[in-house]
Amino acid sequence: MAKPADLPCNLSLEAAVLAAGRRIVLAAAGGGSGAIGRLLGVPGASKSVLEAIAPQAEAALTDWLGAKPEQACSEETARAMAMASWLRARRLAPHAEPRTLIGIGATASLVTDRPKRGEHRLYVAAQTTERTLALSLHLEKGRRTRAEEESVTERALLALLADAAGVRELDLSKSPPGIEASIRRHGSEELGALLSGEQSVWATPDAPKTPRLLLPGSFNPFHEGHARMAAYAEKLLGSVAVFELSLTNVDKLPLDFLEIAERQEGLAQRPLWITAAATFVEKARLAPGCVFAVGADTLQRLADARYCGGDPQERDRQFAEFAERGCRFLVFGRTMGERFVALGDLALPPKLATLCDAVSEEAFRLDVSSTELRANGQPG
Repeated sequence: MAKPADLPCNLSLEAAVLAAGRRIVLAAAGGGSGAIGRLLGVPGASKSVLEAIAPQAEAALTDWLGAKPEQACSEETARAMAMASWLRARRLAPHAEPRTLIGIGATASLVTDRPKRGEHRLYVAAQTTERTLALSLHLEKGRRTRAEEESVTERALLALLADAAGVRELDLSKSPPGIEASIRRHGSEELGALLSGEQSVWATPDAPKTPRLLLPGSFNPFHEGHARMAAYAEKLLGSVAVFELSLTNVDKLPLDFLEIAERQEGLAQRPLWITAAATFVEKARLAPGCVFAVGADTLQRLADARYCGGDPQERDRQFAEFAERGCRFLVFGRTMGERFVALGDLALPPKLATLCDAVSEEAFRLDVSSTELRANGQPG
Protein backbone atom coordinates (compact mmCIF):
# COMPACT_ATOMS: atom_id res chain seq x y z
CA MET A 1 0.00 0.00 0.00
CA ALA A 2 1.45 3.34 -1.04
CA LYS A 3 2.26 6.00 1.53
CA PRO A 4 1.59 9.73 0.95
CA ALA A 5 5.31 10.44 0.56
CA ASP A 6 5.49 7.86 -2.23
CA LEU A 7 2.78 9.51 -4.34
CA PRO A 8 3.54 11.97 -7.16
CA CYS A 9 2.60 15.52 -6.10
CA ASN A 10 1.01 16.33 -9.47
CA LEU A 11 -1.81 13.82 -9.07
CA SER A 12 -5.39 15.04 -8.70
CA LEU A 13 -6.94 14.28 -5.32
CA GLU A 14 -9.04 11.42 -6.69
CA ALA A 15 -6.06 9.96 -8.55
CA ALA A 16 -3.91 10.21 -5.41
CA VAL A 17 -6.57 8.37 -3.40
CA LEU A 18 -6.73 5.56 -5.94
CA ALA A 19 -2.93 5.37 -6.12
CA ALA A 20 -2.78 4.78 -2.35
CA GLY A 21 -3.74 1.15 -2.84
CA ARG A 22 -7.00 1.18 -0.90
CA ARG A 23 -10.11 -0.86 -1.71
CA ILE A 24 -13.18 1.36 -1.53
CA VAL A 25 -16.96 1.08 -1.42
CA LEU A 26 -18.98 4.32 -1.55
CA ALA A 27 -22.65 5.06 -0.94
CA ALA A 28 -23.98 8.59 -1.53
CA ALA A 29 -27.62 9.58 -0.98
CA GLY A 30 -29.12 12.97 -1.81
CA GLY A 31 -25.87 14.30 -3.29
CA GLY A 32 -22.27 13.42 -3.92
CA SER A 33 -22.71 11.29 -7.02
CA GLY A 34 -20.30 13.62 -8.84
CA ALA A 35 -17.49 12.30 -6.64
CA ILE A 36 -18.28 8.80 -7.83
CA GLY A 37 -17.97 9.99 -11.42
CA ARG A 38 -14.64 11.70 -10.72
CA LEU A 39 -13.21 8.57 -9.12
CA LEU A 40 -14.42 6.26 -11.86
CA GLY A 41 -13.06 8.66 -14.47
CA VAL A 42 -9.49 7.90 -13.35
CA PRO A 43 -7.85 5.20 -15.49
CA GLY A 44 -7.57 1.96 -13.53
CA ALA A 45 -10.20 2.99 -10.98
CA SER A 46 -11.66 -0.51 -10.92
CA LYS A 47 -8.55 -1.72 -9.07
CA SER A 48 -9.58 0.40 -6.08
CA VAL A 49 -13.30 1.19 -6.31
CA LEU A 50 -15.07 -2.07 -5.56
CA GLU A 51 -18.56 -0.59 -5.71
CA ALA A 52 -20.27 2.81 -5.77
CA ILE A 53 -24.01 3.32 -5.35
CA ALA A 54 -26.43 6.22 -4.96
CA PRO A 55 -29.46 4.98 -2.99
CA GLN A 56 -31.87 7.87 -3.56
CA ALA A 57 -35.20 6.20 -2.76
CA GLU A 58 -36.04 5.58 0.90
CA ALA A 59 -36.41 1.87 0.14
CA ALA A 60 -32.96 1.79 -1.48
CA LEU A 61 -31.33 3.44 1.54
CA THR A 62 -33.17 1.09 3.90
CA ASP A 63 -31.97 -1.87 1.85
CA TRP A 64 -28.36 -0.65 1.99
CA LEU A 65 -28.48 -0.19 5.77
CA GLY A 66 -30.57 -3.23 6.55
CA ALA A 67 -33.07 -1.08 8.47
CA LYS A 68 -34.93 2.18 8.00
CA PRO A 69 -32.91 5.09 9.43
CA GLU A 70 -34.53 7.42 11.94
CA GLN A 71 -33.59 10.33 9.68
CA ALA A 72 -32.30 10.07 6.13
CA CYS A 73 -29.94 13.05 6.39
CA SER A 74 -27.94 12.91 9.63
CA GLU A 75 -24.47 12.14 10.89
CA GLU A 76 -25.75 8.86 12.34
CA THR A 77 -27.07 7.77 8.94
CA ALA A 78 -23.85 8.73 7.16
CA ARG A 79 -21.85 6.73 9.69
CA ALA A 80 -24.17 3.74 9.29
CA MET A 81 -23.78 3.99 5.50
CA ALA A 82 -19.99 4.05 5.92
CA MET A 83 -20.06 0.95 8.11
CA ALA A 84 -22.35 -0.83 5.64
CA SER A 85 -19.91 0.15 2.89
CA TRP A 86 -16.94 -1.19 4.87
CA LEU A 87 -18.70 -4.50 5.45
CA ARG A 88 -19.55 -4.65 1.76
CA ALA A 89 -15.87 -4.09 0.93
CA ARG A 90 -14.95 -7.05 3.13
CA ARG A 91 -17.41 -9.26 1.26
CA LEU A 92 -16.26 -8.06 -2.17
CA ALA A 93 -12.55 -8.34 -1.35
CA PRO A 94 -12.38 -11.22 1.17
CA HIS A 95 -8.65 -11.80 0.66
CA ALA A 96 -7.63 -8.16 0.93
CA GLU A 97 -5.75 -6.92 3.98
CA PRO A 98 -8.56 -5.45 6.15
CA ARG A 99 -6.55 -2.29 6.80
CA THR A 100 -6.69 -1.43 3.11
CA LEU A 101 -10.51 -1.25 3.09
CA ILE A 102 -12.47 1.99 3.27
CA GLY A 103 -16.24 2.41 3.52
CA ILE A 104 -17.71 5.82 2.67
CA GLY A 105 -21.23 7.05 3.40
CA ALA A 106 -22.65 10.42 2.41
CA THR A 107 -26.12 11.85 2.84
CA ALA A 108 -27.20 15.35 1.87
CA SER A 109 -30.19 17.65 1.90
CA LEU A 110 -29.53 20.23 -0.82
CA VAL A 111 -31.40 22.70 -3.04
CA THR A 112 -34.41 21.06 -4.69
CA ASP A 113 -37.18 22.09 -7.09
CA ARG A 114 -39.54 22.66 -4.14
CA PRO A 115 -39.38 24.89 -1.04
CA LYS A 116 -37.40 23.33 1.80
CA ARG A 117 -38.08 24.24 5.42
CA GLY A 118 -34.99 22.68 6.93
CA GLU A 119 -31.40 23.81 6.57
CA HIS A 120 -29.18 22.67 3.74
CA ARG A 121 -26.65 20.23 5.10
CA LEU A 122 -24.53 17.23 4.31
CA TYR A 123 -22.78 14.54 6.27
CA VAL A 124 -19.93 12.38 5.08
CA ALA A 125 -18.44 9.51 7.07
CA ALA A 126 -15.55 7.14 6.53
CA GLN A 127 -14.97 3.78 8.17
CA THR A 128 -11.69 1.92 8.14
CA THR A 129 -10.47 -0.95 10.26
CA GLU A 130 -8.95 1.48 12.74
CA ARG A 131 -10.78 4.81 12.39
CA THR A 132 -14.21 6.39 12.15
CA LEU A 133 -14.41 9.89 10.68
CA ALA A 134 -17.57 11.99 10.51
CA LEU A 135 -17.70 15.31 8.65
CA SER A 136 -20.70 17.64 9.04
CA LEU A 137 -21.35 20.67 6.83
CA HIS A 138 -24.17 23.18 7.20
CA LEU A 139 -24.67 25.37 4.14
CA GLU A 140 -26.04 28.90 4.24
CA LYS A 141 -29.49 28.70 2.71
CA GLY A 142 -29.97 30.57 -0.55
CA ARG A 143 -26.28 31.26 -1.05
CA ARG A 144 -25.60 28.54 -3.63
CA THR A 145 -27.39 26.90 -6.52
CA ARG A 146 -28.03 23.16 -6.58
CA ALA A 147 -25.03 22.66 -8.83
CA GLU A 148 -22.84 24.64 -6.45
CA GLU A 149 -24.06 22.73 -3.39
CA GLU A 150 -23.50 19.49 -5.26
CA SER A 151 -19.95 20.63 -5.98
CA VAL A 152 -19.41 21.25 -2.25
CA THR A 153 -20.71 17.75 -1.47
CA GLU A 154 -18.51 16.20 -4.13
CA ARG A 155 -15.38 17.93 -2.81
CA ALA A 156 -16.24 17.10 0.81
CA LEU A 157 -16.64 13.41 -0.02
CA LEU A 158 -13.32 13.28 -1.87
CA ALA A 159 -11.55 15.22 0.90
CA LEU A 160 -12.75 12.88 3.62
CA LEU A 161 -11.88 9.86 1.50
CA ALA A 162 -8.37 11.27 1.06
CA ASP A 163 -8.09 11.70 4.82
CA ALA A 164 -9.26 8.14 5.46
CA ALA A 165 -6.79 6.85 2.88
CA GLY A 166 -3.91 8.68 4.55
CA VAL A 167 -3.32 10.85 1.48
CA ARG A 168 -4.16 14.28 2.91
CA GLU A 169 -5.60 15.28 6.28
CA LEU A 170 -8.75 17.35 5.98
CA ASP A 171 -8.18 21.04 6.85
CA LEU A 172 -11.42 22.75 7.88
CA SER A 173 -9.71 26.13 8.22
CA LYS A 174 -10.02 26.42 4.45
CA SER A 175 -13.82 26.05 4.40
CA PRO A 176 -15.50 28.40 1.87
CA PRO A 177 -17.74 31.26 3.12
CA GLY A 178 -21.26 30.30 4.12
CA ILE A 179 -20.29 26.84 5.34
CA GLU A 180 -20.10 25.69 8.96
CA ALA A 181 -17.97 22.56 9.08
CA SER A 182 -16.91 20.20 11.85
CA ILE A 183 -15.28 16.82 11.99
CA ARG A 184 -15.17 14.10 14.60
CA ARG A 185 -12.64 11.30 14.63
CA HIS A 186 -11.95 8.28 16.79
CA GLY A 187 -9.55 5.44 16.21
CA SER A 188 -8.31 2.38 18.00
CA GLU A 189 -5.97 -0.36 16.83
CA GLU A 190 -7.25 -2.69 19.57
CA LEU A 191 -10.91 -2.22 18.62
CA GLY A 192 -9.92 -2.44 14.97
CA ALA A 193 -8.64 -5.92 15.67
CA LEU A 194 -12.12 -6.79 16.97
CA LEU A 195 -13.81 -5.35 13.88
CA SER A 196 -11.50 -7.26 11.55
CA GLY A 197 -11.88 -10.50 13.49
CA GLU A 198 -8.23 -10.66 14.54
CA GLN A 199 -9.10 -10.43 18.24
CA SER A 200 -12.06 -11.58 20.34
CA VAL A 201 -11.97 -9.39 23.46
CA TRP A 202 -10.71 -6.00 24.57
CA ALA A 203 -10.79 -5.56 28.35
CA THR A 204 -10.17 -2.82 30.87
CA PRO A 205 -7.28 -3.56 33.26
CA ASP A 206 -9.68 -4.18 36.18
CA ALA A 207 -11.73 -6.80 34.32
CA PRO A 208 -10.99 -10.44 35.22
CA LYS A 209 -9.54 -12.53 32.40
CA THR A 210 -12.19 -15.17 33.09
CA PRO A 211 -15.33 -13.39 34.33
CA ARG A 212 -17.73 -15.36 36.51
CA LEU A 213 -20.44 -12.71 36.18
CA LEU A 214 -21.14 -10.98 32.88
CA LEU A 215 -23.71 -8.26 32.18
CA PRO A 216 -24.18 -8.00 28.40
CA GLY A 217 -25.93 -4.95 26.99
CA SER A 218 -25.92 -2.08 24.54
CA PHE A 219 -25.72 0.51 27.38
CA ASN A 220 -27.26 3.19 25.19
CA PRO A 221 -27.19 4.86 27.61
CA PHE A 222 -25.82 3.21 30.74
CA HIS A 223 -28.29 3.93 33.56
CA GLU A 224 -29.09 3.29 37.21
CA GLY A 225 -30.84 0.03 36.40
CA HIS A 226 -27.64 -1.43 34.98
CA ALA A 227 -25.63 -0.31 38.01
CA ARG A 228 -28.13 -1.73 40.50
CA MET A 229 -28.44 -5.03 38.61
CA ALA A 230 -24.66 -5.39 38.79
CA ALA A 231 -24.55 -4.57 42.50
CA TYR A 232 -27.33 -7.07 43.30
CA ALA A 233 -25.75 -9.84 41.22
CA GLU A 234 -22.32 -9.22 42.76
CA LYS A 235 -23.72 -9.52 46.27
CA LEU A 236 -25.71 -12.63 45.38
CA LEU A 237 -22.91 -14.48 43.60
CA GLY A 238 -19.83 -13.05 45.30
CA SER A 239 -18.19 -12.25 41.96
CA VAL A 240 -17.06 -9.08 40.21
CA ALA A 241 -19.56 -7.96 37.59
CA VAL A 242 -18.03 -7.33 34.18
CA PHE A 243 -20.08 -5.33 31.69
CA GLU A 244 -19.92 -6.66 28.13
CA LEU A 245 -20.49 -4.44 25.12
CA SER A 246 -20.45 -6.14 21.73
CA LEU A 247 -19.57 -4.07 18.69
CA THR A 248 -21.47 -6.60 16.58
CA ASN A 249 -25.20 -7.31 16.78
CA VAL A 250 -27.48 -9.90 15.21
CA ASP A 251 -30.01 -7.29 14.03
CA LYS A 252 -27.87 -4.19 13.42
CA LEU A 253 -24.70 -2.92 11.85
CA PRO A 254 -21.56 -3.03 14.01
CA LEU A 255 -20.94 -0.08 16.29
CA ASP A 256 -18.37 2.32 14.92
CA PHE A 257 -15.54 3.72 17.02
CA LEU A 258 -17.26 7.03 17.74
CA GLU A 259 -20.28 5.18 19.12
CA ILE A 260 -18.15 2.84 21.21
CA ALA A 261 -16.26 5.78 22.69
CA GLU A 262 -19.54 7.46 23.67
CA ARG A 263 -20.85 4.33 25.37
CA GLN A 264 -17.54 3.75 27.13
CA GLU A 265 -17.92 7.16 28.77
CA GLY A 266 -21.02 5.93 30.58
CA LEU A 267 -19.18 2.82 31.73
CA ALA A 268 -16.08 4.63 32.97
CA GLN A 269 -14.46 3.20 36.09
CA ARG A 270 -16.31 -0.12 35.67
CA PRO A 271 -14.86 -3.47 34.60
CA LEU A 272 -15.64 -3.77 30.89
CA TRP A 273 -15.27 -6.24 28.07
CA ILE A 274 -15.74 -5.08 24.49
CA THR A 275 -16.21 -8.06 22.21
CA ALA A 276 -17.21 -9.07 18.70
CA ALA A 277 -19.61 -11.67 20.13
CA ALA A 278 -22.98 -10.99 18.54
CA THR A 279 -24.75 -13.99 20.09
CA PHE A 280 -24.88 -15.46 23.58
CA VAL A 281 -23.30 -18.71 22.46
CA GLU A 282 -20.30 -16.70 21.23
CA LYS A 283 -20.17 -14.92 24.59
CA ALA A 284 -20.30 -18.29 26.38
CA ARG A 285 -17.27 -19.47 24.38
CA LEU A 286 -15.35 -16.42 25.56
CA ALA A 287 -16.41 -16.77 29.20
CA PRO A 288 -17.06 -20.44 30.06
CA GLY A 289 -18.54 -21.01 33.48
CA CYS A 290 -19.98 -17.51 33.74
CA VAL A 291 -23.40 -16.36 34.87
CA PHE A 292 -25.13 -13.95 32.50
CA ALA A 293 -27.19 -11.32 34.34
CA VAL A 294 -30.00 -10.39 31.94
CA GLY A 295 -33.47 -8.91 31.83
CA ALA A 296 -36.51 -11.04 31.05
CA ASP A 297 -36.86 -9.28 27.70
CA THR A 298 -33.36 -10.36 26.67
CA LEU A 299 -34.04 -13.95 27.68
CA GLN A 300 -37.27 -13.93 25.68
CA ARG A 301 -35.31 -12.91 22.57
CA LEU A 302 -32.76 -15.64 23.27
CA ALA A 303 -35.61 -18.19 23.15
CA ASP A 304 -36.67 -16.97 19.71
CA ALA A 305 -35.52 -19.37 16.99
CA ARG A 306 -35.23 -16.58 14.43
CA TYR A 307 -31.96 -15.57 16.07
CA CYS A 308 -30.67 -19.00 15.01
CA GLY A 309 -31.72 -18.69 11.40
CA GLY A 310 -35.25 -19.83 12.26
CA ASP A 311 -33.97 -23.31 13.16
CA PRO A 312 -35.30 -24.60 16.52
CA GLN A 313 -32.81 -27.46 16.44
CA GLU A 314 -29.89 -25.06 16.16
CA ARG A 315 -31.37 -23.01 18.99
CA ASP A 316 -31.59 -26.12 21.20
CA ARG A 317 -28.04 -27.09 20.24
CA GLN A 318 -26.89 -23.70 21.49
CA PHE A 319 -28.77 -24.21 24.76
CA ALA A 320 -26.96 -27.54 25.16
CA GLU A 321 -23.66 -25.76 24.57
CA PHE A 322 -24.46 -23.28 27.34
CA ALA A 323 -24.87 -26.23 29.70
CA GLU A 324 -21.68 -27.92 28.49
CA ARG A 325 -19.73 -24.73 29.11
CA GLY A 326 -21.21 -24.34 32.58
CA CYS A 327 -23.03 -21.08 31.84
CA ARG A 328 -26.26 -19.99 33.49
CA PHE A 329 -28.64 -17.02 33.39
CA LEU A 330 -29.64 -14.83 36.33
CA VAL A 331 -32.92 -13.30 35.17
CA PHE A 332 -34.25 -9.94 36.36
CA GLY A 333 -37.89 -9.01 35.75
CA ARG A 334 -38.69 -6.19 33.35
CA THR A 335 -41.67 -4.04 32.54
CA MET A 336 -42.74 -5.11 29.08
CA GLY A 337 -45.65 -3.19 27.64
CA GLU A 338 -48.13 -2.60 30.45
CA ARG A 339 -47.00 -5.33 32.85
CA PHE A 340 -44.03 -6.52 34.84
CA VAL A 341 -42.67 -9.76 33.42
CA ALA A 342 -40.53 -12.12 35.51
CA LEU A 343 -38.82 -15.38 34.61
CA GLY A 344 -41.88 -17.41 35.62
CA ASP A 345 -44.05 -15.51 33.16
CA LEU A 346 -41.99 -16.58 30.14
CA ALA A 347 -42.79 -19.61 28.01
CA LEU A 348 -39.26 -20.94 27.54
CA PRO A 349 -37.96 -24.08 25.84
CA PRO A 350 -37.19 -26.62 28.59
CA LYS A 351 -33.48 -26.77 27.75
CA LEU A 352 -33.19 -23.03 28.36
CA ALA A 353 -35.46 -22.92 31.42
CA THR A 354 -33.21 -25.36 33.30
CA LEU A 355 -30.29 -22.93 32.94
CA CYS A 356 -32.12 -19.98 34.53
CA ASP A 357 -32.42 -18.60 38.04
CA ALA A 358 -34.95 -15.90 38.86
CA VAL A 359 -34.56 -12.66 40.76
CA SER A 360 -37.94 -12.00 42.35
CA GLU A 361 -39.84 -8.74 41.96
CA GLU A 362 -39.68 -8.29 45.73
CA ALA A 363 -35.90 -8.58 45.68
CA PHE A 364 -35.32 -6.27 42.72
CA ARG A 365 -37.45 -4.00 40.58
CA LEU A 366 -36.43 -0.78 38.89
CA ASP A 367 -38.53 0.47 35.99
CA VAL A 368 -36.03 2.35 33.84
CA SER A 369 -35.52 1.89 30.12
CA SER A 370 -32.64 2.94 27.85
CA THR A 371 -35.15 3.33 25.03
CA GLU A 372 -37.28 5.75 27.05
CA LEU A 373 -34.21 7.67 28.21
CA ARG A 374 -33.08 8.14 24.60
CA ALA A 375 -36.58 9.16 23.51
CA ASN A 376 -36.76 11.79 26.26
CA GLY A 377 -33.20 12.98 25.70
CA GLN A 378 -32.25 12.16 29.28
CA PRO A 379 -28.87 10.96 30.52
CA GLY A 380 -28.53 7.57 32.13
